[in-house]
Amino acid sequence: MPSRPATDRMGVVMEADSPSPAPTTTVAEDAVIVRIVGDVDMANSDDLREHCVDLLDDGADALVLDLSEVSFFASSGIAALGHIRTHNASLRQRPVHVVASRSVRRSLQVTAMDKLLPLHDTLDDALTAVRAAAN
Repeated sequence: MPSRPATDRMGVVMEADSPSPAPTTTVAEDAVIVRIVGDVDMANSDDLREHCVDLLDDGADALVLDLSEVSFFASSGIAALGHIRTHNASLRQRPVHVVASRSVRRSLQVTAMDKLLPLHDTLDDALTAVRAAAN
């Protein structure tokens, strides 16, 4: 199935210079990809958490969070990822995969979240891991 942008309430792309960009969603063949650009902080981490929980509740088998263009990742973002992981585990879904920028990776390593969420350098790597887990 070709990629298509989501049309839900979170699918609106905000201006590039916005301090709190909203997550955008693409449905790929093997996963739902949630992408956010810029900062993840108190201004938007709840939106990210709620958006991902809604996707999981709606039946997404696999979720890939593309944080490759996140320049700042606050503790509220780490808390959001922890909540998403816990909610996903309660649904017995496949792991939530994270494509991490350098700053995100560093934050997740310092807090040991990298032990709980599979981290990937590229979106292709994450999608390959999703496909492998499905087989």
